[in-house]
Amino acid sequence: MENNESELLHERLKELSCLYDIAKITLDASKSFDEIIGEIVQRIPKAWQFEADAVCHIQIRTVWYKSSEAPEEHVLQEQLIRIEGQGIGRLRIFYPSPKYSEADFLEEEYRLLEKLALDLSLFIERQEIKSRELRYLESLRHHDRLKVLGEITGGIAHELNTPLGSILGFSQLIMDDSKDEATLSDAQKIMNAAMHAREVVKKLMYFSCELPQRLEFISFNQLIKDTLVLIGPYLESKKIRLETRLSEKPISIQLDTVQITQVVFNLVNNALHASGLNGKIFIETCDKGENAELIVQDFGTGMSEETVAQIFEPFFTTKEVGEGMGLGLSVVHGIVKSHKGSIFVKSKPGEGTVFRIVLPKKQSS
Repeated sequence: MENNESELLHERLKELSCLYDIAKITLDASKSFDEIIGEIVQRIPKAWQFEADAVCHIQIRTVWYKSSEAPEEHVLQEQLIRIEGQGIGRLRIFYPSPKYSEADFLEEEYRLLEKLALDLSLFIERQEIKSRELRYLESLRHHDRLKVLGEITGGIAHELNTPLGSILGFSQLIMDDSKDEATLSDAQKIMNAAMHAREVVKKLMYFSCELPQRLEFISFNQLIKDTLVLIGPYLESKKIRLETRLSEKPISIQLDTVQITQVVFNLVNNALHASGLNGKIFIETCDKGENAELIVQDFGTGMSEETVAQIFEPFFTTKEVGEGMGLGLSVVHGIVKSHKGSIFVKSKPGEGTVFRIVLPKKQSS
């Protein structure tokens, strides 16, 4: 009798020790979420009566964490992990059979399993709330950073426009008044460089939304088709296969044709650079009721999360020196926002990138 009571006390101490250890593990801020769950899944089997044979599996959404692989023949006990009443995973304990049967699971172990599942639910919920808060704060910082950059680039654009106008004007005067071929050639070079600089300024003004919009109702599908005609030769030169799936239902949308053409051109051009030779680009338009949606997808190099977080910042580029100024996507971002639209990016290294643009069909006054 005393021996039996001693064994029961030993089991209770193991269970309490398990709960205490797991509480300590979840409070370790130096470890990642995966590291914490990995330690928990290794710790739990030690609380069971036959710990040497116990195997623990924890499922959280689509990810499984395992102390070891489950025996081919087994018995198990299981408890759902819930957040706000919704099952988001499960906690399982296995014993190999026929060595053990369900009768070998103690009643106290079922209660412990419920307690562990509840503790995991609370921990996961706290982590997800913290993750959402961090994403929100990062979004605010990103928005503030873009706002400041927009103000800076707008100021730079205004400051550069006046001297560039003077350079172009005086270069033209030189060309009109001079008959010396060397002088004319040099003046033409000055004009070409100034025109290039003016294009950069125009892109800066697009980013800062300083250029006035000319809004009109047009066919969204036709705008996409017309833009693809412009970029067609570039696609052919790199042997890029273009697949389109344009909405069967006509989409009439109010926008600035020149600006949205630049958005499409920049997105397709980026997809082209990411694809390499013999790649594929997929373009789709969708009618979403009050909104229209454009999807541009490539299957090329893709980007890391760190890169995606920076792509809309002016002068950030992953291209080789001389291949781009890093203004394309910042211009895209500025134009889309000025149309009261949204832009979403999904990318993974080696698997390509998807840009999704959502634009209201009618601009509110």
